[in-house]
Amino acid sequence: MSKALVRNANLFASIGVALLVGVVAFLVWSQFSGTRQAWFWVQHTYDVIITTDQLGTAMRDAESSQRAYLLTGQDNDLEQYRAAFERVALLQGELRRLTADNSAQQDRLRDLAPLFQRQKEAMDRAIQLRRDVDLGAALSAMPSRRDLFRQIDTGLSDVASEEWHLLELRREWADRSELLARWLALGGSILAMALFALAGWLLAQSRRLLLSSEIEQRTLATRMRTAFESISQGIGVFDSSGSLMRWNDCFVALLGLPGPMVRQGLPYAAIVEQLATGRDLQLETMEQVRHHLSPKAAGDPIIYERTRQADNRHFELRRTFTPDGGFVLTVTDVTERVRAEVTTRDAQRLQAIGQLTGGIAHDFNNLLTVVMANLELVKSRLPADSDAGARIDRALWGANRGAGLTQQLLAFARKQTLMPVPIDLSATLPDMANLLRRTLGEHIEVRTVDAAGLWPAMADPAQVESALLNLSLNARDAMSSGGRLTIEVANKVLDSDYARQHVEVTPGDYVMLAVSDTGTGMPPGVLARAFEPFFTTKDEGRGTGLGLAMVHGFVKQSGGHVSIYSEVGEGTTVRLYLPRAVGAVLPLSRSGAPADLPRGTATILVVEDESAVREACVAILRDLGYRVLEASDGLEALRLFGENDGKVDLLLTDVVLTGRMKGNEVANRLKEVRPELRVLFMSGYTENAIVHHGRLDDGVHLIGKPFHREQIARKVAEVLVGARTSAATSQMPNVIDLASRGGRAP
Repeated sequence: MSKALVRNANLFASIGVALLVGVVAFLVWSQFSGTRQAWFWVQHTYDVIITTDQLGTAMRDAESSQRAYLLTGQDNDLEQYRAAFERVALLQGELRRLTADNSAQQDRLRDLAPLFQRQKEAMDRAIQLRRDVDLGAALSAMPSRRDLFRQIDTGLSDVASEEWHLLELRREWADRSELLARWLALGGSILAMALFALAGWLLAQSRRLLLSSEIEQRTLATRMRTAFESISQGIGVFDSSGSLMRWNDCFVALLGLPGPMVRQGLPYAAIVEQLATGRDLQLETMEQVRHHLSPKAAGDPIIYERTRQADNRHFELRRTFTPDGGFVLTVTDVTERVRAEVTTRDAQRLQAIGQLTGGIAHDFNNLLTVVMANLELVKSRLPADSDAGARIDRALWGANRGAGLTQQLLAFARKQTLMPVPIDLSATLPDMANLLRRTLGEHIEVRTVDAAGLWPAMADPAQVESALLNLSLNARDAMSSGGRLTIEVANKVLDSDYARQHVEVTPGDYVMLAVSDTGTGMPPGVLARAFEPFFTTKDEGRGTGLGLAMVHGFVKQSGGHVSIYSEVGEGTTVRLYLPRAVGAVLPLSRSGAPADLPRGTATILVVEDESAVREACVAILRDLGYRVLEASDGLEALRLFGENDGKVDLLLTDVVLTGRMKGNEVANRLKEVRPELRVLFMSGYTENAIVHHGRLDDGVHLIGKPFHREQIARKVAEVLVGARTSAATSQMPNVIDLASRGGRAP
């Protein structure tokens, strides 16, 4: 039997065994999954039965507590009665949730709901009679209540009977599934052991045949020689005396050795001397090599790096000990890796600074929300001719400056919420150039360089304009005696070679927006720190050091790339590479807003862990006519929602909350009970809970902190009426009537 036939037979046998074992394993797994599912339904049925019993017990506790109150008139009994009825309401909801898969049980529970309500009303009436009249009047209402108790007990008994019947059926199903799974597991194990034993025997037979093949060994040696020559690393093999025995072409090329010099028997010391003479690479001396050549001193490979100054290439040299007392010298060109590590370190440094600035901005936004909200509330209640109004306006101006500062921090930290759309930079370039000419002054010449067939870019238009303005202002400050500012747009393709040199870049199509000036330029030390927040070379009071940091954060968050080039005395060029947008270009529109703020009577549940921020939000909303419930964490919000029977039209919650639940988790829990509930998130900076890759998730509404009274009024009205655009907000009625829109008015 030939080796080829043996190899093919083993291959087909292994494939067959693997397939058969896989099929058996899949069947066993499927059966075990079915068994788990069956026992899940058994446990589910037990839960329904237990909940039903607890509901009946809670109802009886309510009756006994109410009866005790009628007899004693003590408030403690009345509190127990109310607590019992709260448990009744919760258990009713839990029972409805557990029986959601059983329409018949759902019908029974719907029939029971009015009985529970009537029973509660009758018992409340008796309590009221006991308070207002006397015990005799309260006891006169007891007969009708007993009839309702009997009807409720009968209904709960029907629910329990149905579940006991289901329990019997599901236990039978679970027992059958478990028995079948055991038999499948046993049979599969026996079959697998038999097949693996057969496979082991076949493998042993083929191994004896393959070990006897000398032709295969010669082929393997040839392949190894070919691999040695084709490897991209330089490899030189030296004997125990330090003489060169084997080498490949890369060894000669990477070290830059003269071709005629390299021959078998060339001493290692001659290679060291040759490279030292040309001052290219400083290798280990022969004395250092001999120190590690002895078997006692030999251990892990010796690895060191050297830089060739002539072309600034970086090399990793690895010397490995061989059993015969020689060594192998491996030369690897690691220039690209070193450059990538430098780029990565810079990116990590900026990311760490970004995390710090994002946290500072989050806390500062909360403080500004309190300041701005209270100032605007006070101003709205002052007479139009009040002297205090002007001082409040100055205070609001300062708060707005602080808010602008935090937005720059968030832009650098990539924590801002972007609203990217396809934009045509060619269309916006003339308007921006005219604006810059008026802003920068006559001593600055503004030029634009457009490109035919420019691709649409995917970015936030407002952030693009802000970035361009920041770069232009920096350029103006660098040209105090006048100069030329050039704004250029072009289509650019960043290929894989460029991406390898800049690890944060994804190869693809980009739209370039470049801003160049003829100013003083930046020395290398300043250029290396240009994107750091709060770093500035301007005089005190002339800059915050956040302009370039904001540009860097915005472009990175948009999925783009920023590069900067500068020479002292020659000027600076900053290039923004924005991702190309696929699709139609959308026009940029700004719609006005009516002077009067929208008002309403809806019920709003405000969830905010910062008490001062929560107080300001509640005050604004109540001043606008809304009914407001306030909670400091997620658990309190759930409790308030339940106490108000879910009669909440809007949930206004902070994204980050103290405790175990975040804002989005609270919203999800409440929407399970009431899917039509509208939700508006507020946050000092974006969170991955509702924002991914810098963009809001679909269908999510967010208002950023700090916000003005007008902003929150319009955003709340927009969410309540189901508006989808800011234009729709400008046409909203000033009084929000949820009843006319299918909502619920309190």
